[in-house]
Amino acid sequence: MFSKVLLTPLLAGATLLSAASYIPNLNEELAHNKELLKEYKKGIKQLEKRNAFLLKAKKADPKLYEEKPLFEETKSAYIQRIKLGGAKAKNINFKVENHTATISMNIKTERKDKNGYYQSSRSFYQEYQIPKNVKESKIKEYVDGDYFVIKMPKR
Repeated sequence: MFSKVLLTPLLAGATLLSAASYIPNLNEELAHNKELLKEYKKGIKQLEKRNAFLLKAKKADPKLYEEKPLFEETKSAYIQRIKLGGAKAKNINFKVENHTATISMNIKTERKDKNGYYQSSRSFYQEYQIPKNVKESKIKEYVDGDYFVIKMPKR
């Protein structure tokens, strides 16, 4: 038989072990976790909706979402691309002068709704030195997806 001296620490240890697994506010924690799960599920549904929207937009106009290098050199030309970020090409001013290509853009947006009047503007200005081996008279600019492209044919 065990003596009282040996049995007391064993019983005390068993009590401590069971106390460690006791959660003082079990019902509160369960309710809190249940609310968190609702929020997470709602967040997941919102993300799924957003992804469905994004995939639909990409499917409708895949060229708009292609990633391309901003500068490229081929055997016959230099190609400079500027990401439009949804801006319309009609807002871009492009000119070639004194061995320099200049691109500028100003976009002003105004709208009025029940909450007030909103006005915003964006501008962009960039100059590029045209390489000496380019036929300046043959430089072409065009829009390709979401890029404004400057193609500079080599001599």
